[in-house]
Amino acid sequence: MIKRATAAQRRLMAIVLTVCLAAACGSDDSDNAIDEVALEDIETESRTFVDRSRPTRPNGTFPGSDERTIATRIWFAPEPLDRPACRGQRCALVVLAHGFGGSTARFDAIARRLAVAGYVVAAPAFPLTNQNAPGGHLTAFGDVVSQPADLSFVLDRLLEANENRDDVLHERIDSERVAALGHSLGGATVIAASRSDCCRDDRVGATLLVAPASFIVAGSFGGPYATDGPPTLTVVGSADPLVSPASVAPFVTAIEPPKIYLELQGGDHVFIIEATEEVLDPLLDRTADMSIAFLDRSFAGVDAVAEVAADLRAEGHTVVID
Repeated sequence: MIKRATAAQRRLMAIVLTVCLAAACGSDDSDNAIDEVALEDIETESRTFVDRSRPTRPNGTFPGSDERTIATRIWFAPEPLDRPACRGQRCALVVLAHGFGGSTARFDAIARRLAVAGYVVAAPAFPLTNQNAPGGHLTAFGDVVSQPADLSFVLDRLLEANENRDDVLHERIDSERVAALGHSLGGATVIAASRSDCCRDDRVGATLLVAPASFIVAGSFGGPYATDGPPTLTVVGSADPLVSPASVAPFVTAIEPPKIYLELQGGDHVFIIEATEEVLDPLLDRTADMSIAFLDRSFAGVDAVAEVAADLRAEGHTVVID
């Protein structure tokens, strides 16, 4: 049985062929070079941002605070890459929103995949719903109402760093191309940050939602989400016991195009987007493949979505493009 190369493999083969042809011709024109970076060579760093304008509510044994402290992980290539994500020095930004009891460390695998594609990636740990929250995250579900503003605050700080000549992020971010990716409760956070009157941030130009808890948005954020909004990719697992495809269907049906729906056959709630040292589900790569194709189409007009969709369908997954 001959196994068909995936879209990602075909793109890599095209890159290798281009490099080989350039070498055979003796070309030394650096403008024609295609920059590559390995997953393990992606730069990472942690920053802590403090929003002194908003409080953190009491939570269990935690007495609360008059400010919000948001630890944030950042991933980026050592240099801007020759990829659709980048226009010269500046590259598109993707902000990741974790789920209830989530961890930014478990985003490392997906973040590196996005960074290898050229994107600058940042993941804030929400003050009370991350797995190490003071007082325990299990009693802090209600703090979701503060999380869209957390995303906006972190975006403010990253764009300030982008303009700081002394910062490693100086001129690395294209402020006109910002996406937000949310998982589970983080998906509801991203929907609110892009579609709810309470907290819409118009800088978010594309949204990626993985197993999003879309059904809590109206009750948590003061009303229904707008059906118009940025281009949206929604990814769910067919075997997700917490956010089933059926529970996401009303949101996917309601929102206006452009939109893509990906249902990963056999996918669960967690490992289609997160990874640990013990578990790296191959389906995470499928999420990454479509995410990169979606972002490249949304921000650079480079459209490999149909090609990636064909590969996914050949593996038994469901893809609907509208």
